[in-house]
Amino acid sequence: MSSDFPGVCLIGAGTSGVIAAKVFKEHHIPYDCFEKGSGIGGIWRFQNDNGMSTCYRSLQINTSQRLMQLSDFPFPPSFDRSRLLRHDEVLRYFTAYAEHFKVTEHITFRTEVTHVKRLPDGTFAVDLQGPDGKATRHYDAVVVANGHHWDPKRVTFPGEFNGDHFHAHDYVAITDPVDLRDKRVLVVGMGNSAMDIAGEIAHPGQGARQAFLAQRSGVYILPKRIGRLDADAGIWRNPMDPAPWWEVLLRRFVPKHLLLWAMDLFYETLLRFTVGKPSAVGLKDPAIRFHQAHPTLSSELHNRLIQGDLIPKPTINRLAGDTVWFADGSAEKIDVIILATGYQITFPFFANDFISAPNNDLPLWYRIWDPRYPNLMFLALVQPLCAVMPIAELQAILMAKFLTGQYHLPDAAVMQTEMMAYDRAMKSLYTKSTRHTIQIDCLEYSYHLRREMATGAKRAKAAGNTLPIPASTSRMSL
Repeated sequence: MSSDFPGVCLIGAGTSGVIAAKVFKEHHIPYDCFEKGSGIGGIWRFQNDNGMSTCYRSLQINTSQRLMQLSDFPFPPSFDRSRLLRHDEVLRYFTAYAEHFKVTEHITFRTEVTHVKRLPDGTFAVDLQGPDGKATRHYDAVVVANGHHWDPKRVTFPGEFNGDHFHAHDYVAITDPVDLRDKRVLVVGMGNSAMDIAGEIAHPGQGARQAFLAQRSGVYILPKRIGRLDADAGIWRNPMDPAPWWEVLLRRFVPKHLLLWAMDLFYETLLRFTVGKPSAVGLKDPAIRFHQAHPTLSSELHNRLIQGDLIPKPTINRLAGDTVWFADGSAEKIDVIILATGYQITFPFFANDFISAPNNDLPLWYRIWDPRYPNLMFLALVQPLCAVMPIAELQAILMAKFLTGQYHLPDAAVMQTEMMAYDRAMKSLYTKSTRHTIQIDCLEYSYHLRREMATGAKRAKAAGNTLPIPASTSRMSL
């Protein structure tokens, strides 16, 4: 790796961190990658000893292999292309990826980044805690890849509950962390984890005595497969693939509201004629159009509801001992409550007055940069409808070009204006919720990111491909 390029601290060795490590190595960028746990994989490492994995025993990815595969590392022939992957297969794929590109040797495991401080000269002091104790290193740039599905959002309700309760983050299986067999269990939430867990524990004879699902508002629930089509069949290309000519024409000449109207019409009609309205199985019907909220994927939920194994309920009104009262005035005796209520975006290594995301809100230019700090970059801090892995690859390539002088950012004032305009436009498309603050349309995002990459390359060439972030002569050897 070249010492002529700025030295980088890469925080986290989940799937996105591993992708960045590989891309930085290819571009000869000196970097250190620090991972709190003892292995790669992040949330996809079952019972990860970094304490941050949301992986339960039965977890499968919800996106097809077509949209998860990285650009230069195909899935092995042993993977059945016709089905969704289990968590262990996702980890196996990324382990093979890390070994093939020899990036594991550049990752320091069992080492936590405890604090990152920006110094007066613009570089960073990074405090570490590892097997050999504490240390501080200095870097020219920092890339944050610590994920956003690891810090549970624990909602509260009026009253007191005297049964067991835990967040979906802690769910492992029907018997762990609490034995749910022969119990009356209430799952709170309507996201993907809620659907998976509710569907699993509601299986008669092997799960709860009775399972309930508390729903605050209506959501669109897509089966994971409809006929021969995966739920993500409407995403016609992997985000790492360039847009074909006809997509370019669509994005240049067809107003976005017409594209959204067409998408809404297609998916709402498809759902109406396949699974029917949610109210047909006791759920609330969505009060919004399809594009206005991140849809939930489940092929199990409707079966459990139709068979009466899972009882739908409205939102919780109050708790009273072993009784849960709901918004419609009904009440149920409940033994266990599982909160599938989402996650908070958290950066425990930053001071709150430096970088934070209150209510999960952190506007970023192209979801990567805060215009004030060009040498601080965020990787995969997005909520896409596709798999995040190719998005992380495309972002990492842009970061690498920036760090090596092949790409230059526009002026900070331009970045600030564009960032806030994008943030307002994105939020106007979705219902107001902490779930939608970092939402992206995979294909639209990758299309515009590629265009910006080309534009920034021209800026860099005009400036003589100088390094936007000079390599510091005073930093510690990496």
